[in-house]
Amino acid sequence: MIKLNFEIYKEKQMSFRKLSIAAGIILLMGLQACHTTKNALVAETKPNADTTKKEVLHAEDFLNKNISWNTFNGKAGMHFEKGDKNQDLTCNLKMKKDKEIWASLIALGILEAARAKITPDSLQAIYKIGKTAYVLSYKEGQELIGAQVEFPVLQRLFIGNPLISADVKVSKFEVLDTTVKITQVQDDFTQVLTYNKKNSTLMQLQLTSAEKDFNCNISYGNYSAITLQQPFAFERHVIIKNKGQEIKLDMDFSKAELDVPVETNFSIPASYERASIPKKSK
Repeated sequence: MIKLNFEIYKEKQMSFRKLSIAAGIILLMGLQACHTTKNALVAETKPNADTTKKEVLHAEDFLNKNISWNTFNGKAGMHFEKGDKNQDLTCNLKMKKDKEIWASLIALGILEAARAKITPDSLQAIYKIGKTAYVLSYKEGQELIGAQVEFPVLQRLFIGNPLISADVKVSKFEVLDTTVKITQVQDDFTQVLTYNKKNSTLMQLQLTSAEKDFNCNISYGNYSAITLQQPFAFERHVIIKNKGQEIKLDMDFSKAELDVPVETNFSIPASYERASIPKKSK
């Protein structure tokens, strides 16, 4: 039965090869920007005529709750859907802030299908089904997966922080009954963050660009305290609509550790064939 399932998986894996370059990059297909800029943090608020004493909230109270970390070690079940294709994988994920992302994708619960190591300058990946490998610059890696995603944005995604930096100016700050909403605009992207008013945890992130016909919604849940009692969302549900195509990804973390030693060793067997980026037809 394992052998039969493996053969079925092998057929599927060939069509999914490009989509599994590294765990989670697939959900950023089409995300085109989020450059880091340094602007003053400004919150727009409306005057309140009510003289009743109320707690005064500011955008910084929530944006400053971002997870603080240097290294990350985690494991997550992933369910991916695109069109009529779907796949279930387990991802072992290790990161060094601003330096490395290491990921191993496990199929059928026992078989390592792919492994990748990403730095701000490079992307390396091996596919055990088919014995192929990629050794690319980070820019070439962006071309391969069809996404202009900056390295810091990718790490923010995995750790559970907002995709656009907290340093970017706040254009709108709304205080509602049980939530607060923070809007930031960067280039032609608008990010709307919804936080739980009581405990300051991020509940939902929406990133849109009308110009690029792009919409990304991420919902966060099942929070639990990890290192230094920092709340971590063990569940993520992602829906991306990009130029008429829809991608769905569910991530269910079973392990998440911060600031622990992580090994990110990566090697390519000599027997693996080096693959190149397919040339675009003119």
